[in-house]
Amino acid sequence: MNLQRILREGLVAGFVGAAAVAFWFLLVDLIAARPFFTPAMLGSAVFWGLRDPAQVEITFQVVIAYTMLHVVAFGVVGMVAAVLAALVESFPSTLFLVVVLFAIFEVGFYIVVAILAQPLLGFLAWSNVAIGNLIAAGGMGFYLWRVHPQISTMLAAHPLGETADGE
Repeated sequence: MNLQRILREGLVAGFVGAAAVAFWFLLVDLIAARPFFTPAMLGSAVFWGLRDPAQVEITFQVVIAYTMLHVVAFGVVGMVAAVLAALVESFPSTLFLVVVLFAIFEVGFYIVVAILAQPLLGFLAWSNVAIGNLIAAGGMGFYLWRVHPQISTMLAAHPLGETADGE
């Protein structure tokens, strides 16, 4: 695996995912006529322990601070995704492992959100979180799919990721 390529792809994939979620929640907030409410609420909860959504103050500092945390977190997730894409490209039989790890990550994400943001969850609808996650995962996956064209070639020949000797 080429470390420089993985770092580049991971950062780009992470940025794609972070931007997708940010735009999704900006749209949700604009429809509700309170732009930047979601990052302000989450930033207030993460950095200052806010538990009451009615007390959220939308300030530039809180929105930027949470956005930076959001981008860094997605950068880490993008790095992991880039490593997994390189792994599947080199060893197609690991595709099943990647799918299982993705499912575990999604379930783990929802558990962490439920534990850390329980007071805010009524305000931050699960459906919006799920849609944001799907948009981010789709964008990141599409980007990695495009920069690893060998994966689609191998999957066309071996749809379940089996190797030439049937494993």
